[in-house]
Formats: sequence, structure tokens, C-alpha cells
Amino acid sequence: MDASSNAPHLEKNPFPTGWAIAEVERDTGIGKDTLRVWERRYGFPQPLRDSLGERLYPLDQVHKLRLIKRLMDTGHRPGKIVAQSAEQLQELLNGMSLVKGSEDCSGTAPEPSALNANAPWLRWLAEDRSDLIKQALRQHIIKQGLGSTVEELVAPLCVYVGEAWLRGELSIYQEHLFSATLQQVLREAIASVEASSPTLGQHPRVLLATTPGEFHSLGLLMAECYLALESCARFELGSSTPVAEILQAIEHMNIDVLALSFSAYASRNDVISSLQQLIDGVPAGVEIWAGGSASALQGRTVPEGITVITRARDVADHVNDWRTRHPTSPRPASRQEP
Repeated sequence: MDASSNAPHLEKNPFPTGWAIAEVERDTGIGKDTLRVWERRYGFPQPLRDSLGERLYPLDQVHKLRLIKRLMDTGHRPGKIVAQSAEQLQELLNGMSLVKGSEDCSGTAPEPSALNANAPWLRWLAEDRSDLIKQALRQHIIKQGLGSTVEELVAPLCVYVGEAWLRGELSIYQEHLFSATLQQVLREAIASVEASSPTLGQHPRVLLATTPGEFHSLGLLMAECYLALESCARFELGSSTPVAEILQAIEHMNIDVLALSFSAYASRNDVISSLQQLIDGVPAGVEIWAGGSASALQGRTVPEGITVITRARDVADHVNDWRTRHPTSPRPASRQEP
């Protein structure tokens, strides 16, 4: 029997107040099954019931669920935080660092001046003005170039938006809208670079992917911008790809470099385990480049043979170094960024 069957009913009220479970799932990103399990295991949430016996979640409980989801996305386990009050959860969020708040960018906190300059961007996002964000990003790329835009604007914005989301200033949909907007503009810019390039598909041939459980891919897209500027052949497998499939693609597609991205939310054990499996399985001569803000990439536990890329802009240097070490591979003509 469902333990929540003793929850209060609202049988006489034709206009019960509360959120349906499907609405809570969409707003918080916490699945329906998870919400039901938490009811039984932790005694929270404690939804009301409408006249049909369906769950209704009061607004204060939805707010707490939002805080819990934000903390879970930064590595906290539900068993440690669900029982805490909303005030305690907010204090935890307020104590999060800038880098931990970023989604999956370079892992380096921007200078305070960069954050202040980005204030209009955050306001546009809060006002759902993705049209203004797209326009400003496109103009910046035209004036400053793709590489400079990624380094000077996109990376700091990732951190800034992640911090605002952790503080509760942006909703989940607004944070997702920001990511989708960035992806659209950056892919447009990559297509423009390719259209104006005299050489395409040069070595190294790079496979881009994230390992199982890693769904954040914006950092990988930032790295791809620099790969496009260097005329590298690129192949995208997308996010959360099984290790066995990555290894199979490397062998069948004659890949030179595997590029991976790990967000700040990635488990240290998962990162190290995935990297070790890949190192043990890749053919001789294939390099693995790993970047992102995962703490596992900052320590000495990274398996031998992994090249850690600290910033997306360093991709160009690694490409040039690879080409210097492989002089017999086809080389692109010298070109300038448009």
C-alpha cells in the first residue's frame, strides 16, 4: 500500500491548490518515480490529494524540491539533503563556488570585471529574451571572431549563468534555454568557418563524446569551435555514450584523437573509471584529450596517457603540437580566423 495514502484529501474543494506530479517533474527535473520513492523513504515531499486521489504538491514543497535538485546536480546525495529545511538547503547553495556553479565550461572562474560586463546577458535571460542573446552573440562573433568569443564571452557566461541558477535567480527552463541558445549560435559559427575554409577534414581526426552519465556537452562544443578553426576533421557521438561504443567508433573511423568533456558535477570515481577503460582499450597511437571543470581532472589520479586540457582555447595549441609530432599527416594551409 502506498504510504502516502494517509495524505490529507481536498474532496470538498473544487479548486484545490497545488502542482500535479507531472508539473513538478517538468519544473524540477525530478522524475515521478523518484518523487514517490522519496515519499516512502524520507517522508518528503508530502503532497495533498485532490478529489480523485491524485497528488497535489504545495508551492513551498515545489520550491524545496528545486533546491534539492540544484544540490543534487552539484554532487549532493538525496539521502543527505532531503530532510534539511529549505533555509538550510539555500545556505548550502549560497556556499557553492563559482566554478562548481558552472555547467561544463573551462573550469576557470572569470575575472570579476568579466562578470560585471555580462550583467545585461543575465537580465535578458531572466526576461526570456533569447532573441537579444542570439543577436548579441552573433555580433560579438562578427566583430571579435569565434575563438575570442568563446574565450572572452561564452566561458564567463557559462559560469555566471550557472551561479545565478544555483542561487535560484533562474529557473530550470531558463538555464536550458541559455544552453540551447549558445549551441545554436556556436554551431552556426562553426558552419560559417567551414564555409570559408580553404581546407576541410584535416588531421588530426577528432572524435568528440562524453562518457556514460555525463549529459553536459557545452564544454565539448566550445572545444569543437577551436577544432573547426584549425580545420580538423570532427566526428560527434554526443553525450553519455557507452565506452564500448566509443572504442568501436575509434577503431572503425581511423580516429587520431578522442576529445572528452567532464562537467563539475561528474563523479570522481566515474571519471577515473571511464578514462582508465578508454586508455586500456584505445588502439596504439590514439590520444585522449580530456577537459572540463570536473575536480577529478585537477588531481594526480588522472590515468597516465590522458592529456588534460585546462581551457578550451588550449585546443589549438594541442592540435599544432600533434601536427608537429606527426609531420607526415596531411597539413592544412595557413589561414586566419574570419
